[in-house]
Amino acid sequence: MGRDMSVAGSNARAPGTTVRVAAWADADDLSATLARAFADDPMMLHLLPPPARLKMPRLFKLMFKLGLPYGASYVTNGFEAVTFWRPPGGWHVHFKDYILNAPELLGVFGTGVFNVMSTMDRVEKVHPQKPHWYLQAIGTDPAKQGKGFGGIILRDQLARADAAGMPCYLESSKDTNIPIYQSFGFKITGEIKIPSGPTLWPMWREPSK
Repeated sequence: MGRDMSVAGSNARAPGTTVRVAAWADADDLSATLARAFADDPMMLHLLPPPARLKMPRLFKLMFKLGLPYGASYVTNGFEAVTFWRPPGGWHVHFKDYILNAPELLGVFGTGVFNVMSTMDRVEKVHPQKPHWYLQAIGTDPAKQGKGFGGIILRDQLARADAAGMPCYLESSKDTNIPIYQSFGFKITGEIKIPSGPTLWPMWREPSK
């Protein structure tokens, strides 16, 4: 899905900031942060038109639940920024996941769930097959943007990927975020045009030597 972020800056601008793996006890706090961060995200507004967008925290909580077994969701110590990563081979949302979580999906999207599944199918069709880390979502609380939190949490996992010699992939749902991702080594690989919806820009990053 799309993402909304502000990653400029360094740890010097956010002294004392640490990054840790998120636990289920963090679900409500991190979901609230992401809901605020994605409030104006084109992809989210397409999938959750008003008044459904009020259910955005529930959506992020479900996304977190689905990714929890991978242990690759991270938060800064004050929940200023959040990332959802999927490990190599773990990026695909299986049909069984939709079935097992059908009540929650219907609770969030209602009949719009079919639009969601169609949209995600279109996005996944162009997803790279080469092993990589997938940045599913990254968001910084709007009140904390521009203070370096996004950069800290993004660099944290990029460093692990680099150490393992593993590339990374994301889809940017905002053209204004493209230069930010490029500053971290991501390169645009194409465009994904969603019918009656936004354009996404898939971006790939080779590991830093």
